[in-house]
Parts: sequence; C-alpha cells; structure tokens
Amino acid sequence: MVWKITEDAETLNKYLDHLTDAQTTTPKHSLHWLASRAAITTHFGLDAVVIINKDIYNRPSMLVDGEKYHLSITHSSNYAAVMFSKFRNVALDLEKVDERVGRVAHKFINGAEEEMLLQSKNIIHDQTLIWSAKETLYKFYGQKELDFKKHMTIFTQQPQLRGCLHKTTPIFYDMNDELLDGFILTYMSE
Repeated sequence: MVWKITEDAETLNKYLDHLTDAQTTTPKHSLHWLASRAAITTHFGLDAVVIINKDIYNRPSMLVDGEKYHLSITHSSNYAAVMFSKFRNVALDLEKVDERVGRVAHKFINGAEEEMLLQSKNIIHDQTLIWSAKETLYKFYGQKELDFKKHMTIFTQQPQLRGCLHKTTPIFYDMNDELLDGFILTYMSE
C-alpha cells in the first residue's frame, strides 16, 4: 500500500486514535511516520486497535485487533509505503531514481552486478533498482550483519527480478519491482 503524502501532520494524526507504536525511534510528528501508520489504519478501519512492535533486530510486526501480522515500512520523499501479511514474511523499499546513486554505487554493487550494468540502457534506473532490491532483501532477512556488496546479488536481466542472499549457502528469492512517479518500489513475500 503506497501513500502519497499530501496531508499535514494534524490531518494525518486523525487516523491514529487506536494505534500504539511505542518502540519507534522516528519522531512521531514526522510526515513519513504518520503517513505509514495512516495507511495501516485506513486499511483495517479507524476503529481497529493496531499495535506495532519491533524485534531485537528492529524489524517491525504488528497486532491488529489481537491478530499478528508481518510488517514492512518504507518511505522516500513525499511517499510512504507499507506491506503486511498474516502468513508470510514481507519486505519492501522505495527509492527515488536519482543520479546521486552513482556516487555510492561502488559501496553496494558487486562484480556480477557490474557485469549486468554493462548491458544497461538506463544505468541510473538500474543502479537504483539494485539498491532498492538490496534494501528489500536486507529487511526480508531481518537480521543485522549483511554486507550489501559481499552477501547479496541482484539479478535484473531476468524475466523477474531475483535476489540472492549468499552469506552462507546461497538462497534465491523472486522479487517484484514497479516504477511509480520516478520512484522504484521493490517488494517480496515468502
């Protein structure tokens, strides 16, 4: 669920009467924070009791009227997005397609991805896609100590976006991506 932020903090706060999120480190007046929580409460209904928790790795989950949900939250610029599921682990990320990604690409793009990028028709888009997909994979993994360059590879030249986690034994995941108003949204569930 993607929320384009057009409201002010006072308007967004009206959606949050039955929401508890005591563990967050983000200021509760942040428009991104408010919009992501408003997306949740509008989906479940403004009377639903929503409690957002985080595990020891800072990974969010939530209870909605006592039922547990997996949860992932992201934001960029004037957008916030959430993904949740009762039964599946979920993760998503949203990144603005911006040439600045090229300045830090050497920190997260490995040799295999550099080879793929040689075939790219839009290098800025593809670098941003790799960055966003790695952020999604990192959130999906749900633990710390992953090196974006060493432990993850994203395959963009497939019929479907694929990610590989190779911290120990390689594990491949199908991923999804969409281009929305100059932003790349990547997401996955399993």
